[in-house]
Amino acid sequence: MGLSSRVSDLGPYELLATIAATGSIGACARHHGLSQPAVSTRIRGLEQRLGLRLLDRHPRGTTVTETGQLVLRWARPALEATADLDQALDTLTGVSPAHLTLAASTTIAEFFLPTWFAALRKRLPGTNISLLCHNSADTVALIRRGGAELGFAEAGHISAGLEHRPVVRDRLVVVVAPDHPWAGRDAVTATDLATAPLILREPGSATRSVLHDRLSTLPDPLTVVPAMELTSATAIKNAAASGLGPAVLSELTVRDELAAGTLVEVPVPGLTLERNLHACWRRHHRFSAPARHLLEIATTHTDRPLATTR
Repeated sequence: MGLSSRVSDLGPYELLATIAATGSIGACARHHGLSQPAVSTRIRGLEQRLGLRLLDRHPRGTTVTETGQLVLRWARPALEATADLDQALDTLTGVSPAHLTLAASTTIAEFFLPTWFAALRKRLPGTNISLLCHNSADTVALIRRGGAELGFAEAGHISAGLEHRPVVRDRLVVVVAPDHPWAGRDAVTATDLATAPLILREPGSATRSVLHDRLSTLPDPLTVVPAMELTSATAIKNAAASGLGPAVLSELTVRDELAAGTLVEVPVPGLTLERNLHACWRRHHRFSAPARHLLEIATTHTDRPLATTR
């Protein structure tokens, strides 16, 4: 049994998906290198074949009808499977491999993306990847202006104009050198932490923001004025280990130092420093095959070292 005329050509469905993402037949035409009349003709042909109205055309633009949205929801798996087939055929014919540009905060970039990249390469061999490593605020800004297809950042930085999905849970810890006065204490208070000469990441980093948010929402709100700001977790670890002061870092970044005893964790009862790191992307963005597979890997990978809750 052959394919019916309604589904034998997926091109119009792809155009419909682009119109849904851009809100404009003109933008769709530019994206696909077609004329506006050509796009309109192909969509009208699809409407005629289906016997359905897929678009509402207005002076200010074009919107996909509720029926069109339902058709798109059913069509997307077929469009994605076709993109995967096209990508796989490229590997056999020697066509240039797909390229994926990502932006990520330091923790994701250092501790999770290498494993995810390895899994992606098994699915889509030869995919080229460009990784832009920023703090969470800069990562989100880059995604908003289209500088990367997919980003990974702390949830609190992700603005309303972006779609997002949780991928990693992390925990921040307070660490000091073994000879620091806090190293011999069972715990310190949130007030101790807020008044200490802390070594922190720069403003805009997820670590800095989470600490600020948690302290500001205590029954007696507190603020932090760091004694030292550094843009590298490694630099902060070295500064803390040298005795320059307490530091607040991701548990993942200091687990080796904690195991070796070059840094000591100091509990802060009553202060919850867990955070959620999310994947984010522009609303209505249609993923490339590598981006879609990487997002699936990031949200389902069972070997990722989630930080423990204490």
